[in-house]
Parts: sequence; structure tokens; C-alpha cells
Amino acid sequence: MKFRYFGELDRYLFRELLLNFIFSMLFLCLLVGIVFSMKAVDSGYSLKIIFPWLLDSLLYSMYFTAPISILVSCTLSYGRFVADREFTAAVASGISPIRLFFPMACLAFPLALVLMLTQSTILPELQHRKEDIGRFLVKQLENLGNGKMGQLRLDNHGGIVHWKEIRDGRDLTDVFIQKQMNIGTGAGGVASAVTTPAGIGEIPGTKIRAERARLSVDDVEDMIRLTLSKVEVSFPVSEVDSGKRDFLDWRHEKIRLDRFNIDFPINTEARRLNDMPTAQLQKRLDEYRDKINILRVEIENTEDPAIIDGARQTMRLAQKNIRKGETEIWRRRAMALAVVTFSLLGFPISLTLRTSQKLLPFFFGMLTVMVFFFPLTYGGIQFTRATGAPAWATVMSGNYVLLLISFVLIYRVRTRG
Repeated sequence: MKFRYFGELDRYLFRELLLNFIFSMLFLCLLVGIVFSMKAVDSGYSLKIIFPWLLDSLLYSMYFTAPISILVSCTLSYGRFVADREFTAAVASGISPIRLFFPMACLAFPLALVLMLTQSTILPELQHRKEDIGRFLVKQLENLGNGKMGQLRLDNHGGIVHWKEIRDGRDLTDVFIQKQMNIGTGAGGVASAVTTPAGIGEIPGTKIRAERARLSVDDVEDMIRLTLSKVEVSFPVSEVDSGKRDFLDWRHEKIRLDRFNIDFPINTEARRLNDMPTAQLQKRLDEYRDKINILRVEIENTEDPAIIDGARQTMRLAQKNIRKGETEIWRRRAMALAVVTFSLLGFPISLTLRTSQKLLPFFFGMLTVMVFFFPLTYGGIQFTRATGAPAWATVMSGNYVLLLISFVLIYRVRTRG
């Protein structure tokens, strides 16, 4: 018996799958928006600041909610198809169970292709805009208004200011900051600090507490200035002269100051490694590899301990950035390909269970994803960053395991008919 592609049954299933996918995406995006807005309002931000952030946050979240929405659509649609005995009727009419996956493929594969084509360009841009303080927060400090128990990220390297209360968007009380920074003395003998990028070495952060603080923006110098009053600074002091240091080799000393200034640079063009387009990120990683090769030659051609120690520390930092960049590239690919993986999983789960409970495939599918995909994917990221294991094997391990489970279930569906 011959069946033409995208016949009546295909259109029926595709329409069901598409509607469930759209409703799932809308629900998850709405949930993300509500959670983000509640968290932002609770942190003391006004609606004028939340709304510009909200759109970028929703667009960014679609890269991660799309695989879940595909799984929801697949399990609900095929689960209902089985529960209503339509699957039994289709098989009795001579239609192969595997043939029923065609409508799902028509939805999942084009979506996966779109995500694969945009994850190297649009996704990094959304990440950068979502984190870009200069665009969304710094220029609107006066709109922060009044609030309690809030925080404000002041750069893209982990600099976060915590406060107990804020008034008029500028005057803060009970301030706490922990950040790697260079401390010195400016004009008039006022102590000051300039933040430095994270990852400069194994140096603990400086801890700063102040009774009061005032935020101001210098548009000429592209700087945010945080002027602290009645300050206690706890800064790290090394207990070893040279060589490889770890956190056990540092102790903290405290000083008290009447006034202390911290300058945070504003640069909307500066990007973290995770915010770079894939092509630019690959180029940066190649630069790190070239730098490591040059430093290895330098170590071989010198006997000066100071030069060797400095070169090795720089090599460790470059290697750390290489691992971070590689895991980011494969994380993007893993989430894009998860659309196909999740659809291949949800389809046989629904047909294998053959239960009258329409939601049972949905729960089994979600349970499988939560148990295997996310722990393996994000655990693989941490494992590669810690050990240097190949990112294509560790970060993609969640997809590999789900594909293996899917093929086993599809084989069972095919043999059972």
C-alpha cells in the first residue's frame, strides 16, 4: 500500500505538533518573562529598566526553550494519538509506525537548522546585549529609583555591587563588593581602585564594605564611579614570593578608610569570550594557542626563574580561556541539535508506552531529559574546563546518550509494529 508524502494524516499530525509547539513556546517564554520581571523588581529595578532587558531575555531564552517545546509537542501530540486509538487504526491500515515520524521531522529538522545557523551569530549578540550594562543600566541609573536589598552588575567580569537600600537611583547604604582590582592612591590622597578582568590569575578578590556609597557616571571617560564612605577593605596578600600560587597561599589584610573610589569602565563593544560570534571566538582561541607555542619556546630558551614563572602563569591563563571558549562553542551546538535529539526521544516514548494516559509520555520524556541531558551537558562543560578533555565528547555527551536511548526505543517500536 502506497502513501504519498504529506497526505491527510501528515497534515493532521503536523498541525497538532505545530500548535502544541507554539503554545509550549509561548508558555515557557511567558514564564521566563514573569520570573525575570519578578526578580528584577524584587532587586529594586524600575519597569523602565526591565522592559528593554525583557525583550532580549525572551529572545535569548528561545534558544533553550525550543528543545523543551519540541519535546512537549512531540510527547503530547503522539501521546494523544496513541491514547485515542488513532495509532492502532493507522497501523491496522498498513502504515509503518516509523513513517509517522515524518510530520515531526518536518517541524524539528528545519527548526534545528535555523538554530544551527544562528547560534554562532545571533545567539552571542543576544548574550552580549543581555549582559551589556552600558546600554541598559548605566545610562539609566537615575531610573533605579528607591528599593531595598538589591544588586547591580557593573562590568562583564563579575563586578557586582550589593546594597541594603537605594534612594533616587544613586545613594546606597550597607554596600558590599567582591572584585579583583588594582588599589592605589589618586589625587588628594583619596584611595581608589580600578577593576581588572576576571581570570588574571589565581588571585582572590578584594572584599569591600561601606556604610554609604554614591553612583555617578562619567560620560567623557566612559567610567562609572562608586564613591564609598566609611569603608573597610580586605585585600589579598601573597605569602609566597614566586611560583605557582593557589588560594591557600594568600591571606587577607584589612584597612579602614573614610573615603574610597572605585571606577568601572563602560564599554559596550567589549565582549566576554562567551559573547563572541563563533568565527571571532575561534580566531581568539587560535591566538591563545599561538601565544602558548611562543611561550613554550621562550621557556626552553631561558633559565631565568622569573621569566619561566611568568610565562607558565600566562600559559595557564591562555589554556583556561581555550577550554572556556571550546566548551562555549560546543554548548551552542549541543542546544541547537537538542531539537532533533528531543524529537527523536519523544516520538518512540509515546509509541512504546501505548497507554491511555495522554500525559504519561510527557512525564517520561521530561524525566529522561532532566536525568541525562542537562547533567551530562553542563557537567561535561565543567569537566572539560577542569581537565581539558575534548569538548566535542563531553559537552555533546547528553545528546549522544539520548540518541542511543532513542534508537533503542525506535527499534522496539519497529519490531513490535
